[in-house]
Amino acid sequence: MKHLFSTLAFTLVFTVASSAQNEVFSTAQSAYDDGRYAEAVLLYDQLADSGVANMELHYNLGNAAFKDSDLPKAVFHYRKAWHQAPRDPDIEANLRFALNAAGAIEPGPGFIERILSTLARDEWIAVAVGGYVLLMSCLGLMLFLPSARRALFRLGLVPVTILFLAGAGWWYWTGLEANPEWVVVKNDATALFGPVEGSTAHYKLPLAALVRQTDTDSKGWIEVEYDGKRGWLEADNIQRVFP
Repeated sequence: MKHLFSTLAFTLVFTVASSAQNEVFSTAQSAYDDGRYAEAVLLYDQLADSGVANMELHYNLGNAAFKDSDLPKAVFHYRKAWHQAPRDPDIEANLRFALNAAGAIEPGPGFIERILSTLARDEWIAVAVGGYVLLMSCLGLMLFLPSARRALFRLGLVPVTILFLAGAGWWYWTGLEANPEWVVVKNDATALFGPVEGSTAHYKLPLAALVRQTDTDSKGWIEVEYDGKRGWLEADNIQRVFP
């Protein structure tokens, strides 16, 4: 009985919290529709601070921030939304538009990276599970149907290929954890040749530019790559996007 009351209490709290979040989301959307973009940003930020991190929130927050002329925040949340839904054309178009408005270059992934980023990390995991189940099914059938082993062996190459692709996709997203993307959040951010204050300036970064981390320093410096060039920035110039 004690466990039943605990379960009911948890369900009630969860329901109330979800209802409150839905109300804030609706209020934020109404504020956006009425042109009160700063208010919409504040309300969406409340949801983000409460732990909501779905694609819809990041996309809407990116839209509100863009309308509120906060390009770094817009790029940050568009990119967060893209990580969850990399095939969404609206997210990709709005991210490109925000970067162009900031005078920043768009991410230019190579052919392989473009393929591997077609699916989000969770989707690659689901593909891997499906490939594993199919492979185990083929192996099981080979035990009970000796006469069909040759055909089943050929069929088994399909899930093996699926598992290989899923592993490569998972590796791509894992690489973003090791070398994450950052958004430039300060004006006049200048990448230096070395992780030392007073080091020679290398190149300037536009506000709201997307950069990729390539190295770190124990004193809080981040080496980033932008437009094929690498340089060092103090961490307070940038905001980490992923994870």
